[in-house]
Amino acid sequence: MTTLRSGHRLDPPEMPTGKIELQAPPELQPHQGAGNALMMAIPMLGSVGSIVVVSSMSSATGGRSMIAAGMFLFATLGFVVIMVDRQRKQRQQQVTGSRTEYLRYLAGVRKTARDAADRQRATLGWHHPAPSALPALAEDRSRLWEHTQTDDNFLHVRYGLSSQPLSLELIPPESALVEQVDPASASALHRLLVVHRLQPNLPASIDLRAFDRIELTGPGDNARALARAMLCSAAAFHSPEHVVVAVLASEDHLVEWDWLKWLPHSLSAEQGDAVGPRRMVATSLDDLGSMLPPDLSERPRFGADEGPARPHIVLVIDGGRLPPGNHVIPPDGLHGVTLIDLPGQWDELEDPSRLRLHFEDLPPELGLAPVTALRLRVDSLKGLADQMDLATAEAFARRLAPLNTVPAGRETREATGPTDFMDLLGLGDVFAFDTSAAWRSRPARDRLRVPFGVGDNGSPVHLDIKESAQQGMGPHGLVIGATGSGKSEFLRTLVLGLSMTHSPEQLNMVLVDFKGGATFAGMSQMPHVSAVITNLAEELTLVDRMQDALSGEMVRRQEMLRAAGNYASIRDYEKARAAGGDGAALEPMPSLFRGVDEFA
Repeated sequence: MTTLRSGHRLDPPEMPTGKIELQAPPELQPHQGAGNALMMAIPMLGSVGSIVVVSSMSSATGGRSMIAAGMFLFATLGFVVIMVDRQRKQRQQQVTGSRTEYLRYLAGVRKTARDAADRQRATLGWHHPAPSALPALAEDRSRLWEHTQTDDNFLHVRYGLSSQPLSLELIPPESALVEQVDPASASALHRLLVVHRLQPNLPASIDLRAFDRIELTGPGDNARALARAMLCSAAAFHSPEHVVVAVLASEDHLVEWDWLKWLPHSLSAEQGDAVGPRRMVATSLDDLGSMLPPDLSERPRFGADEGPARPHIVLVIDGGRLPPGNHVIPPDGLHGVTLIDLPGQWDELEDPSRLRLHFEDLPPELGLAPVTALRLRVDSLKGLADQMDLATAEAFARRLAPLNTVPAGRETREATGPTDFMDLLGLGDVFAFDTSAAWRSRPARDRLRVPFGVGDNGSPVHLDIKESAQQGMGPHGLVIGATGSGKSEFLRTLVLGLSMTHSPEQLNMVLVDFKGGATFAGMSQMPHVSAVITNLAEELTLVDRMQDALSGEMVRRQEMLRAAGNYASIRDYEKARAAGGDGAALEPMPSLFRGVDEFA
């Protein structure tokens, strides 16, 4: 077992748990307006009778008595109006006070729910990060292979995002009659439950032990991109002692899984060749069966009692076929084996041990593909499936390649690094060099990053000439060594490696050679090289012009950035080009690398 380098390990955020039993909305007080009006009507009728008696007592004082009666009647009516208005205001203040107090209580619950949702999202993101973060996690190695058999997340593999219940359970109060509760308070309670009980776009995972087959149905490119993401998620947090990856593919799709040659989890502990363990990627089930762990025949059928702990096998089927009577994987499945099937055709689900992730014909959201999770006798679940491209998968696998290991109890092979420069670059035979494959798009982390040698343990050593803000070592560097120590050879290796892994649209070079042109001899015809400047007599004028030319190039690029939309850097400019739309019309702006031999 290769010892991983130690590093500062952060504690994962804790998942909030518990329950909050919500209080019921305040009830409306019984309306007593009719009774109060009746009580006030009784003295009012008496007053009216008194007025009638007074007005009819004496004809001599008829005019004055009528005025007195009218004033008396006006005073009585005013008294009644004032009493009714006072009762209305008292009732309104009582309702408003109860409502304000309840809404203040809901505001506190809402803050608690939001804090719990943030912690839940952070916890799930910690245990199941996005595929784009896996190469950096593999390079850091402080959290690599951290899930063990005692871990709650053991064999849980991320597949994307989905809506999930809030981990802090919100229990609604017992329902009351609608006409008995304050409608504003009841509406606020309903909105709180609707918004916070179900959290959208949380990292979602699958327990590999729960299914003997996971079908990825729909467009083949989407299915393969999700399969790559799931394999890398499993390999990032589980060691080869716990998870083994194998692929049965057709000849047409074999190239899609070439990146697995770098992944320690896909190297066979049973079969090897001249360069080490064979990768478990094959077009024949018989060939693949000879490379898989030999204890398959001893494993119980899926659904039976589990036997002793063994590595969990994840077998991807891409265009291949498992015959019904094969001797490797029986039709009813094996414990500790999960098939990830990418079928060209599919029918109705009839087996509860199968999960189907079906890609919908909808536009992507958040860069992910809409998918529906289907199971027999279980409600379907909408979500967004991860999409990992080949470049990111290869970048992740390459970072794990130095950790080549075999399961416990087997003889550990010594790590042997590549002995050929093309093998170091991962480009195969030099006579079969294909620019379309070698110059394909690379993740931002791997841009301007190239291996130039091997370390003591056989693992590749990289040089990253990006600026430090982009996790690089550059943008400037100095090579120091005695005469004959290999400085010029290193520069040739660096220039050649960069040229073979980056297209001219990504990288241009100006090479300065004050050894008479020997260092960069033969490189002037490469499409990346703008000029090779030497100290030969016929080229000395280029030395004087070099500074002016480079200054002019800097000004030209600044003007391009401003004209394209005031972009701050080439990185933002290239993001706009990759995003398409108006950015697709922008001209390429390659990074400019200057290599100088004999700086003095």
